Amino acid sequence: MEDIQALLQAAFADELSEHLAGMRAALAAQEAGQPVDLREFFRRAHSLKGAARAVEQPETERLAHALETLLEAIARGDRALDAETVPQLRVQIDAIEDAAGAAVSGGDPGDTAVPEPVMRESTGDDMLRVSARAVEALTRSLHGVSAEVQGRAAVADGLVGIAADLEAVAAMLLRGDADGAARQVTRTLAAAGKMRRAQGRADWAMDRAVAALEESAERVLMVPAQMLFDGYDRMLREVAQSQGKSASLHIEGSETAADRRVLQMLRDPMLHMLRNAVGHGIETAERRRAAGKTEQGSVTATVQAARGQLILSVTDDGAGLDDAAIERRARAAGLIAAGSTTPPLPVLRAMVFEQGFSTATAVDEVSGRGVGLSVVADAARRLQGSVTIAPADGGGTVVMLAVPLSMSRQTMLLVECAGATYAVPVAAVRRVMALDPGAVTRGEDGQVAVIDGVAVPLVALSAVLGVGSPAGQGALSVLWLRSGIALTVDALVAVRSLVVGDPGAIAVDLPWVAGTVLLDDGAVALVLGADVIAARALGSARGVAVVAEQPAAARRLTVLVVDDSITTRTLERGILEAAGYAVRLAVDGLAGLERLRAEAGEIDLVVADVEMPRMDGFGLLTAVRNDPALRGIPVVMMTSRNSPDDIERGLDLGANAYVTKQDFEQGKLLSIIGQLI
Repeated sequence: MEDIQALLQAAFADELSEHLAGMRAALAAQEAGQPVDLREFFRRAHSLKGAARAVEQPETERLAHALETLLEAIARGDRALDAETVPQLRVQIDAIEDAAGAAVSGGDPGDTAVPEPVMRESTGDDMLRVSARAVEALTRSLHGVSAEVQGRAAVADGLVGIAADLEAVAAMLLRGDADGAARQVTRTLAAAGKMRRAQGRADWAMDRAVAALEESAERVLMVPAQMLFDGYDRMLREVAQSQGKSASLHIEGSETAADRRVLQMLRDPMLHMLRNAVGHGIETAERRRAAGKTEQGSVTATVQAARGQLILSVTDDGAGLDDAAIERRARAAGLIAAGSTTPPLPVLRAMVFEQGFSTATAVDEVSGRGVGLSVVADAARRLQGSVTIAPADGGGTVVMLAVPLSMSRQTMLLVECAGATYAVPVAAVRRVMALDPGAVTRGEDGQVAVIDGVAVPLVALSAVLGVGSPAGQGALSVLWLRSGIALTVDALVAVRSLVVGDPGAIAVDLPWVAGTVLLDDGAVALVLGADVIAARALGSARGVAVVAEQPAAARRLTVLVVDDSITTRTLERGILEAAGYAVRLAVDGLAGLERLRAEAGEIDLVVADVEMPRMDGFGLLTAVRNDPALRGIPVVMMTSRNSPDDIERGLDLGANAYVTKQDFEQGKLLSIIGQLI
């Protein structure tokens, strides 16, 4: 326990030093005539207040809250950031530093002697605890690379030998010894073939050794996510008590490992997510009793790693989201235009992440200032991640934050645009697809793509970057971003796990550049900041047509794919959409039959698996043929069953074609469908 407390105090000392230095630098900039970012200043004070509570420094917390109040008055215009106010801010910042120092030393806040952990300057060299196992793995990987480098000496010696053989051949030819030269050439060719094979094995071994070294090096920086929650369980209980509530924190997946630098950047966001769960989610004991709940509320923090992302979610069992209150506050703040209709719920709820947005009716030390969730959203943007808020299953609210596991290596989608290659974090992409230009329609302020029945703003990446004209006619390569924007690119190249570098290393000063990556051919590609790109896409780029305006096209032929395997559904959907068909999906025969009856006039053909839960393919086929409204729809059976009896049964029941998965080939499936519709 003492070790944990020491770590908490050390972490707080570093955080305190960072925030105080940032606030003092802002005041110095103000005195130098430079504008001050009050939003950043306020965020530092708010974060410092929460951190002080976590390490049980009530006086530091109180002073930070007082600093917040003064900054809020300045932001409202009640006070001016002038020669009178700046000294007051300095005094309050000094008082916070003194209180923190006294809390550590056990002295009086007025004492001038401040303990070294609070006053030490940041050197930029963070101390990191690394397990012996991680160091041993790194050492083994390094030795592996060293061994492969030394092994290449044999290849070099072989090349020297081949060069000597060729010189001997040349000498023989000069002497007129053609037979001897021919024999030597034969031997040299054999040696060259052997050397070529050795070179291939060496390249393969070196690639594996380097990959192992990179993985081991990255693991050194990986630490358990427990550091996100140290001190926060007690903080949550005390925050609840201060509001006349009772709540407990439950943590799941704290052993999940992630880049220490990522976890450090998420300490503040996690603090605000937990405080928000108590302040806006958990009800008082009286209200919980009236709702049939236990008096003590529950907040669950879950950590998991998936597909190169660290996913954090904070779920409370409180009253849930008040969409009406969110809309009222959004309209009052001008986030929703007067007289306009209510936006879709995901868009409406995302407004709670805006700076200054709060549905609280009063300001206290926990809520009401509209800062907490905006800090979470800022962290998501800085880390190229995303954050959402939604109702939780069974009641309450869940806030989910997804960021890359590592600050250095990330999974990137490489795309081509106007002759250049760009990288987009996979975490920012909801889906990639080939889109028929016929699915593009005109919206109120630009073109939209109809994806899964939803109209999504469609913008050419070239127009956003100002680097060329949109691609010509034909199928469009589209990235549907999690921000809700769909971007067209010239081509989707590949998905790679790449080391992300600082864009400043190549003197890039563009707001939409989030980093750089090195490609296989040694070229440098720019990493696009997805949120900035999305914001720019909604500007002037919306006026650039992605495809030429065309008259309304005839309805596309629609195929219903019925299969309980998500892999098979995805594969077949991709093949059919690329061929120009509209595709509907169903997870089993019963769901397929319900969709057929609901959309009988819209579905032109059915591709159905045989083995499915609830209703198999034979049952679906029988129901279709016995329904007068459906019996004319062609049905293609797609299954792993290839016995003659099964095939005969399917055809006897009225299947128009039977394709076994062992013989599946997309050209064959498309040919059959083309003949039937």
